[in-house]
Amino acid sequence: MSTFAQITVVVAALTLTAAIAAHLTGRRTACRYQAALTAAAQAARRDDLTGLGNRGGFHAALAAAAERRRPVAVILINLDGTRTVVGRFGHRALDQLLVLTAGRLTHVASAAGGAVFRMRRAEFAVILDNPADAPRHAGRLVVAVAEPTDLRLTRHRITVTVTACAGVAVFTPHEDPDQRRALGRADRAMRAAKTTGRGHTAVFDPVTMRGHHRPLGPDAGTGTR
Repeated sequence: MSTFAQITVVVAALTLTAAIAAHLTGRRTACRYQAALTAAAQAARRDDLTGLGNRGGFHAALAAAAERRRPVAVILINLDGTRTVVGRFGHRALDQLLVLTAGRLTHVASAAGGAVFRMRRAEFAVILDNPADAPRHAGRLVVAVAEPTDLRLTRHRITVTVTACAGVAVFTPHEDPDQRRALGRADRAMRAAKTTGRGHTAVFDPVTMRGHHRPLGPDAGTGTR
């Protein structure tokens, strides 16, 4: 092979190598970019304090249920008496309480095939695939919240007990695809339970619960009654 031919082969090999390297680099960059987008999307749907899904994650889960066109139950759980915890022990104590409560709710809900989300300061939501069992599981979730909770403060350990009320509604996407309406119904049921007393649950009734309503924006109330 002549010197010119050898040079041509070497140049071609170098060009091919450079093209392959550029292609691989481009793919790695694209993969990293896609991974970063996925991580950002997941973070946007995650509650920083508890690690649960947040309100955005909740609505994403309901949207997925709507795509499957399968009914699911929505259980809204609002803690009672958290203002007293803050007044006596401070916001850090309440944060500990919320983290531990989130763990208990997750344990109960996951055993029933459900997922838990933190909706606002002291309010959680659970989505269950089986609406028929939702009232029973709502009662179990309320019982789990009411267990005494040990909190560790700076210099000492305390035990606090709070209660919760829960409202249950069914989201039927094939009949009514409005996710906010499903959340509003669970909210009405929860408020009806609170009028009965602490530690109660209620299932949405369109006839008797018309008057129990609040705005559903992210800053509508603190859930610290």
